Amino acid sequence: MAGRPDQGTGSPERSADPIWYDEIDLDPAGSWLRMGTRSLGSRPWLVVDERRQDELALKARLLAERHEDVFAALPGTEAPSRTVLRVVRAELAAMGLGAGGGPPRHPLDTAGRLVQEDLCLLQRGSSAWQLVAATLCFPSRWRLADKIGLPLGLVHEPVTGYGEHLSNRVDGLLDRLGDRIVWRRNWFIHPDDALFQPDRPVGGDPVVSGADCLTRLYLRSERQTLRRIADSHALFTIRVQQDPLAAFVADPERHEALARFVGEADDASASHRGLSSRQRAELVVALGG
Repeated sequence: MAGRPDQGTGSPERSADPIWYDEIDLDPAGSWLRMGTRSLGSRPWLVVDERRQDELALKARLLAERHEDVFAALPGTEAPSRTVLRVVRAELAAMGLGAGGGPPRHPLDTAGRLVQEDLCLLQRGSSAWQLVAATLCFPSRWRLADKIGLPLGLVHEPVTGYGEHLSNRVDGLLDRLGDRIVWRRNWFIHPDDALFQPDRPVGGDPVVSGADCLTRLYLRSERQTLRRIADSHALFTIRVQQDPLAAFVADPERHEALARFVGEADDASASHRGLSSRQRAELVVALGG
């Protein structure tokens, strides 16, 4: 894998459209300010695909060269993290995958090296759930060092409206979760396919012209799950999946659905997805709107 340790591996050739394409909600009238969680049901908790080897190698490089940027753990998190490691190893064993060895590390660090997901350990505080440990190699424009130890409402800043509309609902969901595993998916459109994206571009993303939109803009999606680990701890997983827009809209129905979203969504929804007014106008042209 060539390039800087913070770079992605691009978008390798695929034999078929990945399943996650069908999980993208392109309803232009839908509000992004909702949890949208669903029971995991028969779906796999962890997702393994053809990019596993490359993504685990990238994780290993980031953890070797930028460990303080991609891993953090408060004191007292070792015991619940050992539970996380046991659960991860059991899931991988059920899929016929080895769980690896390696030198002694914080157990959450070890667990994160085994899966394509990023892993965030949450703890119930006196007034809110807090982020107390994480292995975060593929952030979507946030820095772990800025968020560790904070309640979830502050972790999600600067997401507009999170504190007002979602913070209490997310804490309530975690309180009631019990033995269930729930999942949700979000998505963005970015002109950068690096998996490690801790920073928001100064002045915003560069605008890609209509002629290049479908090859130089990327659909970046996070498949997120929540599960309780113990009475006072929960695990939040984040699996980043992405492809060029050209791959996503190769299907005529998805092409039409994305064109409808870009053309009809309100400004707040489009902005949340990464589309400035100028980029949105260029994408309308690219999609034939």
